[in-house]
Amino acid sequence: MNAVQEKVFGIGMFKTGLTSLGQALERLGYRFSADQWYHGKIEDDPWALYPQFPNDQLRLVTERADAYDAHVDYPWMFLFREMDRAFAGARFIYTVRDPERLATSNQNDRRRNGTQEVDMPSRGRIIQRYLEHQGMVLDYFACRSNLLVVSWEAGAGWKELCWFLKKEAPESMFPWANRSF
Repeated sequence: MNAVQEKVFGIGMFKTGLTSLGQALERLGYRFSADQWYHGKIEDDPWALYPQFPNDQLRLVTERADAYDAHVDYPWMFLFREMDRAFAGARFIYTVRDPERLATSNQNDRRRNGTQEVDMPSRGRIIQRYLEHQGMVLDYFACRSNLLVVSWEAGAGWKELCWFLKKEAPESMFPWANRSF
């Protein structure tokens, strides 16, 4: 496989197939940062969609981005603008999912992780955040060719991903991780 040179960022919201994307990128030979490494607090509002990172934190995440080829999940979904400016030629993959199914999956995941019902965000709030983020991403990347919008639940897989990344599709099955649809 050819050496990977461009940066790839998975910038979909939680529960949209980011784990599957990460596994796919690894199979394509990308040096992928998969561990939960960033535990810093972005800002006081955990629902903020465009948080302002302090300079020292932004430097930290940019250094992390420089050390690997591919990144998905938190905090990258909120840093697409900064990463686009920092890494010329970077590609962005926005994973989407039916908002109602996303809300169900999000709440089920929170329950499995011990969130009490009283602390559970409402389905409406989860969906609102997802749609707001979607609007921000689509507005930012309008008329640009470095964004792929993809839905695994609608049947996308190797064909779409590899076309976008200009890679040969593996003969193996697409890695459907945490599949609940």
